[in-house]
Amino acid sequence: MLQLRLLHLTFIGANVEPASVAFGPAVTVVRGPSDTGKSFIVDAIDFMLGANALKEIPERAGYSTVLLGLELPDTTVVTLRRSVDGGNFGIYYSDVREVPLGVPDDTLAAKHNPVAIGNVSRYLLNAIGLDGRKVRKNARNETDSLSFRNVAHLCVVDETQMQAEVPPALTGSYVTKTKEMSVLKVFLQDEDDSSLIAVESKSELAKLSKAKVDVVDRLLRELETQLSDTPDASELRDQLARLNASIDRQSGSVSQLVERRAVVTKQLGDQQKQVTAYEAEWSDTHALKNRFEILSRRYASDLARLATVRETGVLLGYFTAGTCVFCGAEPAHQHKNTACEGDTTSFGAAVDEQTRRTRALADDLQATIADVSDRRRELRRLAARAKASCEELESSLANLEESLASDKGELKELVGKRASIERSLSLYDQVESLEKMKRIVVDESTAETAAVAASVSLRAQREFSAELAERLAAWGFPTPNEVRYDASSQDVVARDQLRSSHGKGVRAILHAAFTLSLAKYCADREIPHPGFVVLDTPVLTYRPPDQDPLVDGEPPRHVVDGFYRDIQRQATGQVIVMENTDPDEPLDEQTVEIVFTARDYGRYGFFPVGGLRGATMQSGPRT
Repeated sequence: MLQLRLLHLTFIGANVEPASVAFGPAVTVVRGPSDTGKSFIVDAIDFMLGANALKEIPERAGYSTVLLGLELPDTTVVTLRRSVDGGNFGIYYSDVREVPLGVPDDTLAAKHNPVAIGNVSRYLLNAIGLDGRKVRKNARNETDSLSFRNVAHLCVVDETQMQAEVPPALTGSYVTKTKEMSVLKVFLQDEDDSSLIAVESKSELAKLSKAKVDVVDRLLRELETQLSDTPDASELRDQLARLNASIDRQSGSVSQLVERRAVVTKQLGDQQKQVTAYEAEWSDTHALKNRFEILSRRYASDLARLATVRETGVLLGYFTAGTCVFCGAEPAHQHKNTACEGDTTSFGAAVDEQTRRTRALADDLQATIADVSDRRRELRRLAARAKASCEELESSLANLEESLASDKGELKELVGKRASIERSLSLYDQVESLEKMKRIVVDESTAETAAVAASVSLRAQREFSAELAERLAAWGFPTPNEVRYDASSQDVVARDQLRSSHGKGVRAILHAAFTLSLAKYCADREIPHPGFVVLDTPVLTYRPPDQDPLVDGEPPRHVVDGFYRDIQRQATGQVIVMENTDPDEPLDEQTVEIVFTARDYGRYGFFPVGGLRGATMQSGPRT
């Protein structure tokens, strides 16, 4: 970002000790009692930035030349030279602070000239990227080339400006008010007025104003026609309040129904999953029962075959001579036509054992088949109960859907009515705006202000207001969220009162916040800005030497402390503060602190006592 940095301010003369003050790269605090030259430093800086005249004070006697050291955005160091009586500038392309002075490397005119390069205004504007900008100057849309003098009051603020009732963006001159408002717009949204088309004469301006009034009147008639059958605005607002209450209640009812529907839907899903699980298990048990019945028939078949085997063995043993195949009796001991005991041969024992085992398995299988049949009946019962529960839940869900549809319909109807009322109210707002616009168009001077204010976007106003509130909150200013920038008045509004309505101590605080916030706002958005801020007595009113600060009309002490902490931590670019008060808290190592004592010890003030050579020149960082 293109920014300038003030390096030093030096006064020199033929027979006097040079008076010089060096500024730090970030924060410089010049503090001490009144009448020690602090305000003169501010005036001299402004003088070296193009102001017409330098304040006359007795201590200035004997000094003929002023030097202002500057570091340009590309880190080049230059020194501006000017006579204390005013006139043009000389420029050295180096850092010059001491005599003898050589011939300047170049000369710059003091007066801004948009068609010539060699003037201090365009030199500085070009350095920060603002050269060539156009700003509106009146209601006829005529524009002027931006001058650095249009910018200086936004970064160099003397004590009078700081406490004045004039808005921070303005100087108080009625002639330049429109231009100054346009300049602020350049900083707030990086947009000049180059695109404006000027109205050539007052008669054409009158015609234009009349045309604007005619357009506004036509729009008003159209709006009045649309509002012919509409209740007045106050009644509509009452209806809107009642509708909003009804909508809130209806929305609560809909929300409850939606929540209940979600619960019932989940329960229904769970029951349906349970029915599916029961039916799947019933199908599995059906297949299992069929397999068990097949196995049961196999066991019955096996038992029948074993019985056949035994019967066949008896028959074979009965018709064949020799030892009995069942009991092992010799022929002499056999009893014909008599049943065999069956337990005296291995063959008989094997058949009986296999029969016993098969019958045991068949009995176990029958018990299992009975269990499966019981489970199938239980599954049928459970499935039936689950299906009944599903039917109840589906019925409940249908009722909920019906209620929800009804409530949604009522809510939709209420919202529709609210939208209709809001449209009618917006028409009333348009009528009010058009009537206000008509009054503005009729009053040319007001029209200029309104036109420029209207050209500042709402976003820029909102974001700059947020920056203001953030600065003041960091300082501990009461209710910072109630502070905002008002484009129509170009002033800061605090607690619903313009800054001009507050006491001078609060006016100073708000002006300081405005100036610092503007610098940070521009830096954060890479919008061109000089890059330095010089503030004269931003947090304390007049204090004589060795006298405690006055309480009445001054901001609280914690605000003063918060101000110093914030500019050291958060300020962007260079901040130079002239103050009467001594900070309660030590300043950090990066801050340059210059103390004027108004006494025989230390540094008396900006100028050496009586201009005598050898006076103490303490201007480095505080240790």
